[in-house]
Amino acid sequence: MERLIEFLGDLFFKANLAYESFFEEKVKKNDTTMIAFLMIFLLLFAIFLASVNGFISFQYKSIFLTFYPLLGLSMLIFTAGYYRGIKKRQSLGYNFKMIHLNFSKLNLQSLGFNKADKYNLKLLYRNRKVENKINNTNLVKNKSAASYSFIFSLFQVLIKRGIKDLNTSDRQNFFQMLEDSFIMNGVSINPDTLNSSYSKWNSKLKNDENNLKDLTIIRTVFNIQ
Repeated sequence: MERLIEFLGDLFFKANLAYESFFEEKVKKNDTTMIAFLMIFLLLFAIFLASVNGFISFQYKSIFLTFYPLLGLSMLIFTAGYYRGIKKRQSLGYNFKMIHLNFSKLNLQSLGFNKADKYNLKLLYRNRKVENKINNTNLVKNKSAASYSFIFSLFQVLIKRGIKDLNTSDRQNFFQMLEDSFIMNGVSINPDTLNSSYSKWNSKLKNDENNLKDLTIIRTVFNIQ
């Protein structure tokens, strides 16, 4: 009995490896191979249905075998095109999920953004790259340098579930988005300071007076309770 179980275990293990190798290297090679594989399945299914006595009358079997695969192929191509479009759309932005907002009704001037900034922030909100970098004119208290904390607080509100607990990959993606999309009171973002600034903001998010004030103002402008 033990030998039989061991034999079957080896058999299923090798079959699983062969299946994974075939599927990953041949079937999932690209969209065309995936469609070809599914078309074979659809064609075999059509032949099976046509061969079942009484399921399709004889005079319609040839029509069925011709148009059923063509219909299936058309649907597969349309679906592949749809998902290819989704991938292209995702490649244009940073793939962060934002809360629902109506930008046309927002007064972003109270957050220090002008009309051009509002337009580009709207592009960013829609996961599209900005045409011109957004100028963050919110300054650190008693200084002329722009506040990184304000930008972090802005996206803590804008991004669903916030940015407080971003994993390493999402954090780097977020930092890249900031570099690509913002200037700080006319000065380019220094990528070497982003991580330390984020960590400092994160550690004081719930008890720093300035952070809490920024969050309150941002939520008020966005009409978020």
